[in-house]
Amino acid sequence: MDDLRMKVGNVEIVALSDMNISYPMPLEELWSEVPSEDWGPFRERYPDTFDGGRMRLEIGCYLVRSQGRTILIDTGYGPGPIEHVGGLRGRLMADLAQWNVDPQQVDTVFLSHLHADHIGWNMVDDGGRMVPTFPNARYVAHKDDLAHFREPHVKAAGRFPYLEWYVEPLVDLGLFDAITGDLDLTGEVKAVHTPGHTPGHMSVVIASGSQRAIIEGDVLVHPAQVTEEGWNSHFDADHELSTKTRSKLLNQVEADGAAVIACHFPKPGFGHVVRYEGKRYWQVGVQSVER
Repeated sequence: MDDLRMKVGNVEIVALSDMNISYPMPLEELWSEVPSEDWGPFRERYPDTFDGGRMRLEIGCYLVRSQGRTILIDTGYGPGPIEHVGGLRGRLMADLAQWNVDPQQVDTVFLSHLHADHIGWNMVDDGGRMVPTFPNARYVAHKDDLAHFREPHVKAAGRFPYLEWYVEPLVDLGLFDAITGDLDLTGEVKAVHTPGHTPGHMSVVIASGSQRAIIEGDVLVHPAQVTEEGWNSHFDADHELSTKTRSKLLNQVEADGAAVIACHFPKPGFGHVVRYEGKRYWQVGVQSVER
């Protein structure tokens, strides 16, 4: 399982998978601003990210160990069955068990944002009663996302009441921290506000010694966006801001020589940005994380 684990200085990062799906929305709807023919070069370069006329999507999460802390970043779709992706059931808990991680060992659950595919294992059924899956953890997300997903029109657009199931109970129990800006999770791991995909979207910057990496959340949903920064999906709430954030993140990644960790790219999502004929591309594998 070494290919599912990487070190950034003293920080350990483990790639976990909740599920891998063929997203049911056709490409022309999911990426309505992108002409179908423009996908051609990316179909050749990233064949594992397509399933005919649909996008193949990893629902990934990450376990981060730093300075004695055990941090879980995102919790996938959850136990399911998730009807709109064919009734699939999440396997995050089985993945954690393979790494000998007990849910009680997790002290922070950091949620990059509050879309349904990032919060589903927040709660679990315990004999007919919903309880926090990670009982000793604080659950952390940006306050702007909590406000956004509480809006009636946003709730109405959802396929099921996931906020009421997986977030509001944590708020009621006093286990949810709605933060207002960047936050040091440890001295080596920092959550930073990267809005656009959602108003409160956040990424996680890891800096240990001379090494750097960023777990980017949904700033990048498909590797093509490394090259085509202006491509926005149906789920990007603010296309202009999303593009600006994406460009800023990619510029910083290049300046720092940082690894890029992407939860929706093929597992494990470890990679880096390279230049070819003046354009940026995603490349699998960690070439360098030296600043």
